[in-house]
Amino acid sequence: MTTFGELKIVASQDIGELGAKESEPVVYNWMWYYNVPVVFLWVVLLLVLVLVKANRNRRALLIFVPLVIVNFVWLALKEFLFPFPSSSSAVFDALFDSLTVGFAVLLLLSHKLGNRNRFITFLLALAIMVVIGLIGVLSYGMGFSPQSKQILILMGMLSFSVLIGLVMAGWRCKKHYTGLRFILWLALGTVVASVGVMLVCMGITLAHSLTTYWALILLQAFIVGLILGGILYLIVLPYMILAFRSSFFRERFYACLRLKSMTTAPEQKKMEGYTET
Repeated sequence: MTTFGELKIVASQDIGELGAKESEPVVYNWMWYYNVPVVFLWVVLLLVLVLVKANRNRRALLIFVPLVIVNFVWLALKEFLFPFPSSSSAVFDALFDSLTVGFAVLLLLSHKLGNRNRFITFLLALAIMVVIGLIGVLSYGMGFSPQSKQILILMGMLSFSVLIGLVMAGWRCKKHYTGLRFILWLALGTVVASVGVMLVCMGITLAHSLTTYWALILLQAFIVGLILGGILYLIVLPYMILAFRSSFFRERFYACLRLKSMTTAPEQKKMEGYTET
């Protein structure tokens, strides 16, 4: 974390009497911010907290609670999945950070999205997630490499899946809402949408190939969709719990999904015998 400045890189190989064992040193200027790859994502989150007037409230800082929880879980899981640094690890890091910060930004801006046509709200939410994914790619210094394209495609697919899950849960809870009912429908909707997206994408890919193993490939896509849907749901669950438990975020959640059967914070106070001033 404290490494920066000019680094000398030397390739070394023992080739006996055939030549030099070491190459000429190559100097590379390593910047201090390379050690904090997600700095730009956090800057975006802080800007949303500071620049949006409605977020200048200490209760808005509760958004860091689900962020901390999911990041600790990811750190523990990553030690098991990627015991050694690799390009795959970097791809999943960028995707995970983009998703988690994207959900946080989306929840902080949900009150801005709720006063529109539902389809427009959906498109704006999807656009926000994809833009956060692009910022995540730039934060990790991937530029426009094949890895960055993979991350953006996956970001779009996963964001679409979870947003469809939210739409489905909101539709099923429109007349009868409870927190448990909502998160159960969200789980089903997210997994079904993830599987559907994977099958459609793989079907389009197979349509341009001559493989005879299409059934096996679609089965693999189905399994991958199930796994990704389950992981995606577990990532978004802490944010939903925050929306249920915090009156600050519950009002935004209500404004975005417009669930008529959901008790908002002011209504809850009236039910408990408080009067508003």
